Amino acid sequence: MTAVQAIARIPTASIGKLVCHPKLPLVAGIDQDRPAVHLYYAERVLREIGSVGADSAEYGKFDHWPVVAWHPERPELVVSAGGETVRWTPNGTSVLDVAVSFDVAFSPDGQSLWTSPTPPERYDRSDVIDLGTGAVMPAPVWDGGIVAHPAGGLVATMQSDQGASFVLFSRPGEKLRFLDLALILESNCWGLPVFSSDGRYLAIRGNTYEHQVLVFEFPSLRRVRKISLREPKRLKRNASWPWGNVAFGARPGALWIGTPSGTLLEFDVERGRTTKHKLLRSAVTSLASTSSGDLVVAGDCELALVPVPSPRTVADPATVAEFLASTKEIPDEGLTEDHVVHTDGVGTWRPEELATITKTSPGDPHWLRSRAWTNVHRY
Repeated sequence: MTAVQAIARIPTASIGKLVCHPKLPLVAGIDQDRPAVHLYYAERVLREIGSVGADSAEYGKFDHWPVVAWHPERPELVVSAGGETVRWTPNGTSVLDVAVSFDVAFSPDGQSLWTSPTPPERYDRSDVIDLGTGAVMPAPVWDGGIVAHPAGGLVATMQSDQGASFVLFSRPGEKLRFLDLALILESNCWGLPVFSSDGRYLAIRGNTYEHQVLVFEFPSLRRVRKISLREPKRLKRNASWPWGNVAFGARPGALWIGTPSGTLLEFDVERGRTTKHKLLRSAVTSLASTSSGDLVVAGDCELALVPVPSPRTVADPATVAEFLASTKEIPDEGLTEDHVVHTDGVGTWRPEELATITKTSPGDPHWLRSRAWTNVHRY
């Protein structure tokens, strides 16, 4: 395997999360020290092209990091932080009259802004805000962002809870309409899924109790890999695994993982083999894949651009069509978990089974054992 090398490096603020534009060579970097977002051009070169909130004071005790959303087509970024929502374009910034929320995303057609949960922190719904008219429409609650399948025709998001979290799927439209097949994951603190460039895999980084990465086939949602991220030896003091540290690059079967030692792990999903590439002298704080499949890697006040040579891969829309053909939309009202088929990639449970299950084994997932306990004491 050819060693990876950075073709560009620039000094930066301390970046904790990288978010790449889906079609343009643009990257947003969320500052770890203050509620600010830095904008970069990333194609053969790295260049900072703007920022939002760069002069902000450092985070207070209860401050949240900014949440950001790229327009699906245009060089336009929405940033929600510090009590206001701002739109950035290459021509400058402007304030949007939109209630601040914990999560924000553009609709797939770019005509609306999706915010969740609905302020003031109502956790039972989200909002669809028409950017042309300002009209507001309620929608099912989601969190952690929205990601589109590379073939189009499908989006995924999260619905997190302390006991278990869902990866939920929807056809793209004016609002989310969840389908009745969902991934269920133990506990919470899972990142947004990332799809491989050919759409055949999705990987998810989490969770609360163990640093791990799960890889699933698509459209079957069969779990093919479970990667435990154990603490590397000889780490610098206070170094730890970053949360936004996984990405698929241009090579569809290779999952890239950034480490606290500054190494990139290239994990071959099909063979289960890992190749190590030393890249940074400091810990990797975030990793993302650009629209062309190159990697952008953040370290200690440093940003690197790493090309990933590979033949151009086009995702097959037939995979999405197969998934959609096996599912149907669920009602907006009521609890999502009462209407979806649960799968963790190993086992599958229908809603009617979960409603009456009372016996489990020690090897079953914790969420399933909790459901059985609840059913026993309910009856």
